[in-house]
Amino acid sequence: MAEPDSTRNLRIVHAEIDASDKTTSLLFPHRDQGPWLPFERFAETITTSRTKMERHPHRGEEVLIYVLDGEIEHVDGSGHREKLGPGSLALLTAHEEIAHELATVKGKRARWLSIVVRLPWHTEPPPTEVQIKGAGDAAQAADGTIQTPVVGPLARADSFAGLQVMDVEFAKDGTAFFRIGGDHRAVAYVLAGSGKLEGSLVQTGSGVLLENRTGFAIGGSPGFRVALASVPVPPEHSEEPEPKRKRVK
Repeated sequence: MAEPDSTRNLRIVHAEIDASDKTTSLLFPHRDQGPWLPFERFAETITTSRTKMERHPHRGEEVLIYVLDGEIEHVDGSGHREKLGPGSLALLTAHEEIAHELATVKGKRARWLSIVVRLPWHTEPPPTEVQIKGAGDAAQAADGTIQTPVVGPLARADSFAGLQVMDVEFAKDGTAFFRIGGDHRAVAYVLAGSGKLEGSLVQTGSGVLLENRTGFAIGGSPGFRVALASVPVPPEHSEEPEPKRKRVK
């Protein structure tokens, strides 16, 4: 169950196994935590070479597939196949509908992170495209973290929605500070180990949802790895939508 902390605009969320796909852990949406617009979905998948996955469409969304371990193939709507290994990614900008699938590779296991965000309103249509890229160059910071830009200004893949993703791993004990921006929502998801996100103890498969903050702190030891994703919040998503009410005639 989500654990809110209104004094710090922070919410701890625990991943749950997807009822329709036992290979996937959903940080959201699930029974306790719905979409967190413009974030629609945040999940981690682990497969074997025998896992079967189906082709599916996206429209009005931007989709990131970031491979953490192993190898998979990305298959676009035309049937074109691209192998993705550790540190590589597929970023789909689906203004018009795009169908794709992820195919396992014989003899290979795979683990990847998938993030889906809703495309913002726009006066000119964004491109409908698929970017197959490697993550940016990893750099070790003075705070003891190795930071790998996945999507954003320092990375090789650019997001129309303004999505930025950073892979952060601790090489020594320490605390790192990251800027978010008061007009952004951010998700910090633990990929490995345990540590503290803004003072809250978290472990593998848990995450923290942050909003209305200029930045936050991550504390950890060697082996602690976190994926940090942020996206601007359009005015129509600045508050959670209220449930639709039936009109009374």
